[in-house]
Amino acid sequence: MTGSVVSPVLVGRDDEIAVLRAAYERARAGGPSTVLVGGEAGIGKSRLVATATGELPGDPLVLSGGCLELGSEGAPYVPFVAVLRDLVRRLGRDRVAALLPPGGAALGDLLPDLGPAPARYGPARLLEEMLTLLARAAEARPVVVLVEDLHWADASSREMFAYLARNLAGAAVLLVGTVRTGELAARHPNRRTLAELARGGAVAHVVLGPLEPRHVTALLAAVDGRQPDPARSVRVHRRSGGNPLFVEALSTAGETPPGDLRTLLLARVTDLPDPAREALEAMAVAGAELDDDLVRAVAGGPARELGDALVDLTERELVVARENGYAIRHDLIREAVYDALPPPRRRRMHARYAAALAGRAAPADPTAPADPTVSATALAQHWTAAGEFERALPAAWRAAERAGRQNAYDEQLHLLGLVLEHWPKVPEPAEAIGAGRTDVLERAATAAFNAGRSGAGVAYGTAALDEVDPAVEPERAARLLGLRGRLQSRINGGGRDDLRRAVALAPPGASRELRARLLSALAFVEFMALDLDDCRGHATQALDIADRLGDDALRAPALLVLGALHGTDGDLDQAASAFAEARRAADAAGDAYTFLTTFQWESTFLCDAGRYEEAVELARTGQSAAGRLGQARSRGSMLANARAVPLLFLGRWDEALHVVDEALALAPPPLYVAYLRLIAADIAHRRGQSELGGTLLRQITEFAVHTVGAAEAKAWLALLRLARALDEDDLDAADHIVGEHLATALDAWPPQETARLAVLGARVQRARRAAAPRNRRVQAETAERLADLARMLGSVRTSTPVLDAFRLTFRALTGSGGLPAWDAAAAAWRDLGNRHETAAVLAEAAAVALASNNRPGARSRLREARAIAADLGAAPLRARIDDLAARGRLTDAEGGTPDHAFGLTPRELDVLRLLAGGRTNQQIAAELFISANTVATHVTRILTKLGAASRTQAAAKARESGLLDGPP
Repeated sequence: MTGSVVSPVLVGRDDEIAVLRAAYERARAGGPSTVLVGGEAGIGKSRLVATATGELPGDPLVLSGGCLELGSEGAPYVPFVAVLRDLVRRLGRDRVAALLPPGGAALGDLLPDLGPAPARYGPARLLEEMLTLLARAAEARPVVVLVEDLHWADASSREMFAYLARNLAGAAVLLVGTVRTGELAARHPNRRTLAELARGGAVAHVVLGPLEPRHVTALLAAVDGRQPDPARSVRVHRRSGGNPLFVEALSTAGETPPGDLRTLLLARVTDLPDPAREALEAMAVAGAELDDDLVRAVAGGPARELGDALVDLTERELVVARENGYAIRHDLIREAVYDALPPPRRRRMHARYAAALAGRAAPADPTAPADPTVSATALAQHWTAAGEFERALPAAWRAAERAGRQNAYDEQLHLLGLVLEHWPKVPEPAEAIGAGRTDVLERAATAAFNAGRSGAGVAYGTAALDEVDPAVEPERAARLLGLRGRLQSRINGGGRDDLRRAVALAPPGASRELRARLLSALAFVEFMALDLDDCRGHATQALDIADRLGDDALRAPALLVLGALHGTDGDLDQAASAFAEARRAADAAGDAYTFLTTFQWESTFLCDAGRYEEAVELARTGQSAAGRLGQARSRGSMLANARAVPLLFLGRWDEALHVVDEALALAPPPLYVAYLRLIAADIAHRRGQSELGGTLLRQITEFAVHTVGAAEAKAWLALLRLARALDEDDLDAADHIVGEHLATALDAWPPQETARLAVLGARVQRARRAAAPRNRRVQAETAERLADLARMLGSVRTSTPVLDAFRLTFRALTGSGGLPAWDAAAAAWRDLGNRHETAAVLAEAAAVALASNNRPGARSRLREARAIAADLGAAPLRARIDDLAARGRLTDAEGGTPDHAFGLTPRELDVLRLLAGGRTNQQIAAELFISANTVATHVTRILTKLGAASRTQAAAKARESGLLDGPP
């Protein structure tokens, strides 16, 4: 018999243990404390945690649960079911139940020992109850919660782990997760969750690397009971790569071990007696802890042989005995054993295990109690692996129903996909589950909507609609069309056609509840498309039905849209009242989507009104609520947008980008990604990061080209393209963009974007006039364009401080109010706290002051503008300010001291550069803020000093002499 190869000591991990102990002490002191322990398979993560938690002071209550590779997509809350069972075993059912809310706990859905769960509960209740339970348990003694193998966590478990990590502050609870590195694809959702946790300041990280040679020597000495030969230590270190599991395996492998390390692990299995090998294979197939009865049911054989086999396996340290049964010591061993099983034998053992589980769920003896802990998901997975699809189908259907009840929508969607996959493999599938294929498709589309998987939802909804005749089942068709329309709206802002058809199929005589839901959904999409007249009518109808039914679930979405309409009208008091009532109703109804959207939309209207600080704080509150409700990726990403936009206007650009980066790291839906990238692109443009800004604009443009709706995002994109063209002095392209949107902006764009188009368009026309002062055609075109822009801006009826600032800026650009008009515009932006716009308008005001020879006025305005631009890091704006100061000679004395061989003054050099560029005297005068007569005098002096007979000859001589080196 092969002896033990498990080290009795942990070597080389003193620093890592210190991190875990420090985190535990923080938790005992009431500070937030989560530790993620990462490393490759076999590196010793579990042993490190077991050693560290076994030596903690204060007699902590250590609760453990592990994620399973098999069934990780379909079985919700797997590790936390184990944690609950562990807690009940330690404290007793009555003590644990006393820590939970009276009248039924949602956690009863995870562990029936805790009593029946409420008939319905919201998606956050399980999270909140688990948080409360752990915090209250920790009042008596510290608690350590260990979740192993987070890389295999189901969606609900990773959400719960992240929720606990964010919210356990103040409780004496240490949360520990182990993660196998290198196991996850780049876009795997668990990788995103772990990255999100990694950004949290309260999360400590322990990354286990390979053991050093001296530690391998110490480990071999502990295993062998004697000091190893130095040469052997070197060979084992090189062969194992410092991985403790492989060091232990190599310690008894002799001098000619198998070539592959996984084969090396299997070598320890090949000499097992048949009963022991079969028991080990049974545990590998189960992928979970098994008790004696289940091992016997799967492996077969007499009880005495099985007992001897289990003793043999535990002595060889291949299996560990736990309170409730047996488990393979390490996942690498389990994986090696499982992969080595011939497929026919593997299928037979899966079938045996599924049959044993099914027997526990519904025992043959009707007087025997069923085991409520048997997972329908496990049955579905094992029947599937066994190829027994007639049994897998109803198990998956039951498991999907249970997952939906637990609000575990990702898992429900996976299980319903399994049902549809098995559907053609079963002779009478509808009879097997008691529902038709259309029912499954509709339920899958609904699960996808709830899980935020809009693309999958549209596909399932479309497949369901293909099987429904609207003439025969109008309400069902209406329900499916409404669902698909809402899903499409999330993808790209579309969905109006589906929702309009749905409302038509559910006339006033149809189900009032269905009609109210469809009207609210249509009003929502119409608002997003700025179809405000129809939107108002549909939202009002929906609210009327909801009020008559007294249904908060129906009132909340209707009030949300009506609040947005009040905000669009500029009535923020009415908007705030409607949003508050919508928030209350949504909270009462458990409608997290509407509840969180109220924060987003109200924050947006505060931002549009120039109340930037209030907008930031409200959006921050909404983001926190999104995290609490498990919607950080969906609604949370749009709340991040609502928070970052006012930060952009306040000039807090680094903070805004941090918010954007955190939201993008969660891989939100495409529409939300586009909005977040727009913020990053706008900041890149203001900072002069042309390459980054160009990349972002290309990404957003590609999205916009293939997207229906998303009017606000497309408006912002157009304005960014316009600002970029203006900065690059591409006036033809800039004017083309203005003309492209001038006719449609008023109807298709929000008021603020329309006003910004008017201001940017006016700047374009002013630049075109300055570039061609004597071109009558250009002068006529710009006059006509300015008149169109003025009419467009005049048709914007809403009045907010931001819109008023845009109006004042447009008036200064196009009117004859002179410096007072510019100062009024600058004051408006300054009062709002919009620093970049303040500096830009001050620079334009300085140019007006220079043109009227008000040099002190120009200097004071440029000084303020430059200080703002420098503080913001707005390189292009600062360059324009410096160029204006240089052209106006606001930094040097007029005329200056000659600094060249020809005796030209700095001002004469300025004139010479412009002259060589082909500018007329009039154009030079406009650029240098001097009169045309003064330019003529300078030109005469230049010709004399250079000894040139003409302007052309002067330019040529200046180039030959290097006088024009540098920017003109």
